Amino acid sequence: MSEKELCQICHHRIAEHKFVRVIDGVSKSYRVCSHCKALMDNKYAELRREAARRAVPVEMRKCPVCGMTLRDFTETGLLGCANCYKVFDDYLLEYIRGYHGATTHCGMDASVPAPVDVETLYRELKDAADAQDFETAAKLKKEIEKRWGTANE
Repeated sequence: MSEKELCQICHHRIAEHKFVRVIDGVSKSYRVCSHCKALMDNKYAELRREAARRAVPVEMRKCPVCGMTLRDFTETGLLGCANCYKVFDDYLLEYIRGYHGATTHCGMDASVPAPVDVETLYRELKDAADAQDFETAAKLKKEIEKRWGTANE
């Protein structure tokens, strides 16, 4: 790197380091600044720790903070501390999915929205057409068709 080049990641700082990335046998060289290299080194170390943690079967894991094991959790249904969520995360996702059917929170009020009266929509459609607001009228017409089909026009 005889001439000064910008970092190929952030494009803001001078590239001081070179690394090669190999994916499926295809290698590609990158020139990066010290800041981006430090970020990549930290991410790589994090990925290595995660891979090492996941190499231990979930049944054999033990929370380093509170000592909770998977067996303790299955017997009590309670976790020992906040760190247990990280230690048993892959098991907990499947457990929650099996219990709730999903792993995404829908909120406390997952009720069905109140029905919209078709007469109200037709009135709004007429008002929009009278005001020559054709964009709103088209949206209302699509809403009516979606809810009640074209037979109710």
